[in-house]
Amino acid sequence: MSEERALAELREQVYCEVLELFEGDRVTAELWLSSPIRAIGNQAPATLMDTEAGLLKLRNVIKKWQEGAVS
Repeated sequence: MSEERALAELREQVYCEVLELFEGDRVTAELWLSSPIRAIGNQAPATLMDTEAGLLKLRNVIKKWQEGAVS
């Protein structure tokens, strides 16, 4: 599998996790992706979706959010 394909698949996984976080509400998920989030240095999550490191960081934030560790 090419690196680009692997990155695209990871990006899709993260997007699905964001949708799950917001119970399938695409509007709220898109708003979250485009809004500055304190847990990632007041960056919009969408800005981290271009690199593997950024996507993994988002997955970590999503997991912590699901566990109630991030406000």
